[in-house]
Amino acid sequence: SQAVLPLSVAMAVWGVSQPFIGSMLDTYGPRRIILAGLILMSLGFLASAVSQNLVQLMLGYGLFVGIASGGLATAAFGLLISRRFGQQQRGKAIGFALAGIPLGTLAFAPFISFMANSWNWRWAFVVMAAIVLLIGLPLGYLFLKEPKHVEGAQPQSLKAGSLFNKDILRAIKSRAYLFLLLAYFGCGSSGQFIQAHLPAIARDHGFSPQVGALGLGMIGAGGAVGAMIGGWLSDRFGRFKVLIAGYLMRAVGFFMLAFFVSDSTSFLIIALIAGIPVFLTVTVTQMVVFEVFGTRIAGRMLGLIFVLHQVGSTLGPWVGGKLYESTDSYRLALLIGTGLLSFSALCVWLLQESVKRHPIAEAIAEAAPKAATT
Repeated sequence: SQAVLPLSVAMAVWGVSQPFIGSMLDTYGPRRIILAGLILMSLGFLASAVSQNLVQLMLGYGLFVGIASGGLATAAFGLLISRRFGQQQRGKAIGFALAGIPLGTLAFAPFISFMANSWNWRWAFVVMAAIVLLIGLPLGYLFLKEPKHVEGAQPQSLKAGSLFNKDILRAIKSRAYLFLLLAYFGCGSSGQFIQAHLPAIARDHGFSPQVGALGLGMIGAGGAVGAMIGGWLSDRFGRFKVLIAGYLMRAVGFFMLAFFVSDSTSFLIIALIAGIPVFLTVTVTQMVVFEVFGTRIAGRMLGLIFVLHQVGSTLGPWVGGKLYESTDSYRLALLIGTGLLSFSALCVWLLQESVKRHPIAEAIAEAAPKAATT
């Protein structure tokens, strides 16, 4: 249990820090926060590499990497891209950008695992720090650019905007915020459950560890495809329809894992079905938040919504393991995941209806001080 404690601390720090990082995204812009996150992450990896005990490892990895993960989360990149592209092209742009997350995992995870097993875990941390500092940071500095003008976002309104100013309070009191919060809880709990337990689900069906690992690879590859397809489809058919379809497809994947696995081939196909919409829902949620709540407070709203996502990410694997211990099967956990994802789809539909009746972004823009535009 001690081995995973730094990771658990990092996940908790990530979730707790996300609202404050969201406020900094609105105040200083995503480019600065991403670059700072890259520097902090490389320092966290280096601190982890030289740590001499569990407390030092928890500080180096749990604290530094946890905070850095917030600055490098999908919210930062989604906000940066949303500010640069119009509504008709925003989905494709965000989809292609966020597809890099699962693709990067597929590319680097086996290499880092090889480093840790062949040499030792300290050198793996050093290599990760070098990749971030010598490749990620220069690329980010050269190619991540803020637009010269952000519609509706004046410097006065950004820098004077605290985490809970009047605009934020108006937004979090809305039904739209509640529905997004609940939908994202289902996203986080089911996503981390499947990441943590899919190899064990494969073993429960009598398959080899290699099949379980390949199933995770299918989820990663499917996530990249889903991000790109989801962005394009949302530009063409609308954000809400695609987001509802994404959650329902994830629910179908969970249901099929519970009842329709017959051999390793069917297991891998179902893993792909469950994996494709994972980053589709993440991608489209970024755009929904940006367009429902408006430019000026999008970073803070993404951060506040992400908190419950991380609560779900923490509870999902733990509750799934407890259910397996009590029933000696993953079927009940998969059925609960099916229900949560179906409920997320319902929340998105209710969100759509709520926004039609009460447009939040328009209300916030109308309430903004006139002096900020003069």
